[in-house]
Amino acid sequence: MATEKLLVNDIVQLLHTAFPDLSRNNVLALAQAGRVRIVPPGVDIFREGDHGTSLFVLDQGEVYIIVHADDDQEILVDTLGPTGYFGEMAFLGDTSRMATIRTATECRLLEVDQTDFLAIAHTNPSLLRTLLRQIIGHIRRTDRAVINELNIKNDALQEAYADLEAQESLRSQVIVTLSHELRTPLTSIRGYLALINQGAMVGNALKVALESIARNVERLIGHTNDLLLLYEMYPKTTDWEYVNVSDVLIEAFHTARAIMEAEATAVTMDINRDLPEIYADRRSLVLAARALIENAFKFSPEKKPIGIHAFCENGGEIAIAIRDEGIGIPETEFDRIFDPFYRLEKEGATHLFPGLGVGLTIAKFVVDRHNGRITVSSKPGEGSLFTIILPCQAA
Repeated sequence: MATEKLLVNDIVQLLHTAFPDLSRNNVLALAQAGRVRIVPPGVDIFREGDHGTSLFVLDQGEVYIIVHADDDQEILVDTLGPTGYFGEMAFLGDTSRMATIRTATECRLLEVDQTDFLAIAHTNPSLLRTLLRQIIGHIRRTDRAVINELNIKNDALQEAYADLEAQESLRSQVIVTLSHELRTPLTSIRGYLALINQGAMVGNALKVALESIARNVERLIGHTNDLLLLYEMYPKTTDWEYVNVSDVLIEAFHTARAIMEAEATAVTMDINRDLPEIYADRRSLVLAARALIENAFKFSPEKKPIGIHAFCENGGEIAIAIRDEGIGIPETEFDRIFDPFYRLEKEGATHLFPGLGVGLTIAKFVVDRHNGRITVSSKPGEGSLFTIILPCQAA
């Protein structure tokens, strides 16, 4: 009996460490849904592609996380130790396992079956909401870590590529990043919908679930807008010609406003009449201006007005300035904001902004091709000013 009591205490301590957001009462409730398993080394707890709905929390030992290549070759992705958990994707919704989990040593783990968990969650909505929130946050943090690691590796390669090679590298990053960025909102939506269909979400819990679904739909819309930008970034042919800056900005503004309809706000446009035409690829220059205007809309959550100003700089250059009164950018981030997929959004931030973080990357890429430059001036809480500076003879 003493051993059994110690085991229960161990389970409670394990769950408290793995899910620190849960209250003690919620931990005790969750412990009722779990059962302890001892698994010898070299055993697949589940395999990639298997169907299952259990969540596993590792108490003792280590497991390998393995994925399979197209030729069925096994690739070791990570090693997980005590207090780590796995199987959360299938636990949230009816989906197949994303990887193979194999014991590296003898393991003691707690298995929480979705059916047993839901039976308890029906009478404890706070347990359901808190656990889902933490698991979804865990998935997002894991994806962020993978993306950051990939970005570090890709940054080292970028210096060795010019123009077309850099484009291909960015495309590769898009595929990897998008797969992770889409997984979190889709998993959240699918998980909540599955629980709603099972009748597990009622009253206030249902309201919270629907709000989460709505937020994640907005996130997916933001990703879709970024994909359209990326698609248009690589035209099959470029068409260099003398273009009117006013026409470029008006087209960019109308396109951005149509796409960012929900976020769009009042805009003032001041374009000097004496601006000379510039030699440019009109299509890509519209894309660069549109990306900056969309960012101004997006990062002005209180919908304060933005301004667009085009004028001649000293020395025969043309400047296109886009100002907003939004959240602003710390000066320490100026060197990073043009990096692919870099976003100012942080975990637990007041405002969450949809998108992959490629707008400024696209704008800089286009402006560099026109032998121009982009400057930034910004302060947190006061807004930002991005200025495209182009030579009159850009090509």
